[in-house]
Amino acid sequence: MKGWVWVLLVALGLYQAWGQFGPRNQVLAHTPEAPYVLVYGRDSCGYTGQMRQGLTRQGVAFAYNQVDNGAVADQLHGKMQQLGLNTAYYELPVVEVNGRLLLRPELDRVLQIYRQSP
Repeated sequence: MKGWVWVLLVALGLYQAWGQFGPRNQVLAHTPEAPYVLVYGRDSCGYTGQMRQGLTRQGVAFAYNQVDNGAVADQLHGKMQQLGLNTAYYELPVVEVNGRLLLRPELDRVLQIYRQSP
């Protein structure tokens, strides 16, 4: 019996790790007609601030959505659930760029996808 409990715990841990460390560049069903960037984060997050500053320096227009707003969080979580991503814990910012959802991406990756034709 202890063996089965151990296997179950390991499987649960692997499942949680997959949600946290699994694929980080997910494509949404929505296909954009023009390049766009949406940044989901919070004002107190340094990574969110760095992303916003980097996009501004590069001249990329973007929309910023604060995840502390319940409606914004619900919208983001719906997109994440659509892709099978864990909504219980994730790192900010989450950046949606040209139909892809990226969890705490590097600025270079966001720019690369943004500059590709959708």
